Amino acid sequence: MTKSDPNNSAASHLADLKKRHVPFLDLLKIRPKSAAEGITEFELVVEEQHLRTLGIMHGGVTAALLDSAMGFAAVTTSPPGYYVVTVQLNVNFIRPVWESETLIAKGEVRHSGRQTAVAYGEIHTGEGVLIATGTATFLYQPQPGETIEKADDAR
Repeated sequence: MTKSDPNNSAASHLADLKKRHVPFLDLLKIRPKSAAEGITEFELVVEEQHLRTLGIMHGGVTAALLDSAMGFAAVTTSPPGYYVVTVQLNVNFIRPVWESETLIAKGEVRHSGRQTAVAYGEIHTGEGVLIATGTATFLYQPQPGETIEKADDAR
C-alpha cells in the first residue's frame, strides 16, 4: 500500500490493507476495519490471551493496537516503493479494558513529509468510551529490491 491516486476509493485502501500479512497482528487477532487516505481503523475483541493480572488488558496490546492503526494510516501516505517504520510512539492510557470488550482504534496522519509522517490515534470501546490516545512518528524506508523514486518526485 503506497501513496495512491487521489481518486482511489476507501474500498481500495481497505483491500490493500487486508492484503498485508502481519503475523503479529494475526497473533493478537487485530483486524482492519476501514481505510482511506491517511486514516485507518482496526478492531480487537479482548480475549483471555490479551490480559495481564487483575483481568485487565495488557498495556502492550494497547500500544500495539495504536501503533498499527497509526502506522497503517502512514502507509497510505508513503511515497511509492516505500514502507514505514515507527521511530517514536507515545501512549496515554485512559482507563482499563476488560475481557470481551470490543475496541476500535483509529489512526490519522496529521503530517506527511518527504521522510516522515506524524499520526494521532485513539482507542474507544464499541460503545464509544475512550480507552487510550497516542501519537507516533514514522520514517519512510525504501522497500528492498525495488526501483525507488525520489521522495521529492513521488509527492
